[in-house]
Amino acid sequence: MDRCMFGSIKKTIKYYKRNGFSDTWYAVQERLWEKKHIKYDYVPPTEEELKAQKDKKYERPLKFSIVVPAYETPEVFLQDLILSVVEQSYDNRELIIADASKTNAVAKVVNSFKEQYGGIIYHKLESNEGISGNTNAALELATGDYITLLDHDDFITPDALYHIREAIDKADSPVLVYSDEDKTNRFVEKYFEQHKKRDFDREILLSNNYICHLSAFRADVIKELKLRKEYDGAQDHDLILRTVQWCRERYGDKELKKKIRHVPRVLYHWRCHDASTAGDPNAKQYAFDAGRHAIEEALKAEGISGEVKEMKHLGFFRVEYEGGIFAQRENVGIVGGPLFKDEKMCGGAMEADGKLIYDGLYQGFSGPMHIAALRQSVPAVDLRNAVIREELIPLYKEITGYEYPFPGDDDTERIKGKSLKFCNKLREKGIEIIYDPECRVSS
Repeated sequence: MDRCMFGSIKKTIKYYKRNGFSDTWYAVQERLWEKKHIKYDYVPPTEEELKAQKDKKYERPLKFSIVVPAYETPEVFLQDLILSVVEQSYDNRELIIADASKTNAVAKVVNSFKEQYGGIIYHKLESNEGISGNTNAALELATGDYITLLDHDDFITPDALYHIREAIDKADSPVLVYSDEDKTNRFVEKYFEQHKKRDFDREILLSNNYICHLSAFRADVIKELKLRKEYDGAQDHDLILRTVQWCRERYGDKELKKKIRHVPRVLYHWRCHDASTAGDPNAKQYAFDAGRHAIEEALKAEGISGEVKEMKHLGFFRVEYEGGIFAQRENVGIVGGPLFKDEKMCGGAMEADGKLIYDGLYQGFSGPMHIAALRQSVPAVDLRNAVIREELIPLYKEITGYEYPFPGDDDTERIKGKSLKFCNKLREKGIEIIYDPECRVSS
């Protein structure tokens, strides 16, 4: 039996023990629906595309440091990782491997590649200080302008650094650039579970580390912040949360999306095997505990009072704000929830053009990577199921002509139009609009 399939069975059994029959039934039905309707296979760049990328000239030099903390890494995993780096179409890079292994197995593999390729730095650690400590040791050796973190059992696409470089050039010295990712099985026979990520959304980040891989940090920032050993298992989530706070303090909230950039392209392959969280989230329960603590610390740093609770999906959290979200988040003006008809979503979170983000999602389903089950920032929400900050109710009445709470209206298009008009006005004022799947104002 495929290890990933076996891992899925184990996850389902543990999910049932945690959440009961009803939630498990919906979870299984959703997985079956996805398997039938969502088809994915990674399509690598063509040789022509890679050649054009290699031939491109840049006005200013920009170097990447790829940092890898290694520990008794299986030979084939390490070979795949190193090859994925040395064969990049953008070659101004260095690969730094910090090895905490007790044996010399990692050293043998690395040395075999150093004889053939340049830009590989091997550093033997005197002791194993855990993933954060080992990574920090490697950071000290990095000389690049941007630093990316690569797990020792994963690998990147041949055009990864090229696309990160392109995103950097299009922005004004971004602090963090991240890409989409997917998973592969132990023997790289297939690719699956493409993770199409959102552009930066701090709200989602308070629920889950959706940014994850591939992430490139500006070197000065990551060297200042470093990874914290007490958050091992969720050290990346903690680092990203602190990077966001670093940006907010220096550039302000309005500049966050300029300083944290998203490349909507798969650039990272996460290998699924017995010991990885990709294969079985229960393999690293301590990582989820660390993730919860990282969110708690992020809230504390912002002066926000609230309790971080685990959701039914492992590794996902929900902040219960003391006194409600309006009491703790002064810039949030409206919170909207979903509406269903015939067990399918017919209203809720909308794009700026009025398109329903989760249109037709079955009631009880959580969407890809459970995104539909998380609080998130959105351009607009449906007024039929929304709570508005008290100070904004007069503006709501003025723009929509409706009383508050929503009195009822059978004209769906008129409701959508007025919902968009009100939410557009809030966005113009810099006021946040939040979609909360648990918001239930009206039936």
